[in-house]
Amino acid sequence: MKIIDTHAHLFWDKFQHDLDEVVTDAVKAGVTTIVNVGIDAETSEMALKQIQGKLGWTPGLETYSTIGIHPHEAIKYFEDPDVSIQKDINRLEDIYHSNTTKVVAVGECGLDFLLENNPDSPPSTLSFDEIKILQVKLFQAHIDLAKKLKLPLLIHIRDDRAKDGQNTDAFNEAFKLIEGLKGIFHCYSGLSHNTQYILQNTNFMISFAGNLTYPKNYFLREDLENIPLERIVVETDCPFLPPQMMRGQRNQPANILEVVKAIALAKNLSEEEVAKATYKNTKSLLKI
Repeated sequence: MKIIDTHAHLFWDKFQHDLDEVVTDAVKAGVTTIVNVGIDAETSEMALKQIQGKLGWTPGLETYSTIGIHPHEAIKYFEDPDVSIQKDINRLEDIYHSNTTKVVAVGECGLDFLLENNPDSPPSTLSFDEIKILQVKLFQAHIDLAKKLKLPLLIHIRDDRAKDGQNTDAFNEAFKLIEGLKGIFHCYSGLSHNTQYILQNTNFMISFAGNLTYPKNYFLREDLENIPLERIVVETDCPFLPPQMMRGQRNQPANILEVVKAIALAKNLSEEEVAKATYKNTKSLLKI
């Protein structure tokens, strides 16, 4: 069984003491390819250096990286955003041109409107509306870069549903911006009508991670019935989002097997069928 982890962050500090073991475990689990995803200019450079270094010489494993700035970083560009955003976008482009065969997508980028009571959101004196405007501006810069470089987008879209369980403001805004592009909705959390829009009106893949196994996300498992296998890819988002049976632990690429199992169960398919299809889908989209 061959599996591609389309979204990992192996440059994170949590991996630095045992990265060799983590990678060995991934290969043993059937992971043949890992995409190392940057979340700002610095980590995009780190991600590429990692795969050009020791990771790139791991027997049985192919590694690639991406260039992108996470929407949480948007607040850094409050002063003179047009200039400061473009400066870092230019830096991302330079990273891409340093190794065009290994940088396969623009992202992680997108919109994260879960701003209130979110421990992952950096503190800010800006209003929610100001942050959202900056996020859209930053996302648009990534879209322009993806068009220029003819690369797919790897996008992070998250809504705040604490007060309204049907809120999809971030998805709705994203849909306005990505027309005609290809890419992946990373760590998918959309509602059923978002899913139908993606399938009917976009060329994007839908990526599932360990959160698919969480009890509260039953709506994702139910929605899987309506998502053709040829539109699905898989990821870990490690070191984040470990599968339910490993909650509280560091996530790692080997755990992607649990995501494959969850999809297979929801769609009444074999794990081999899911692995084979998602492998093919990722290879085609990322041209790897």
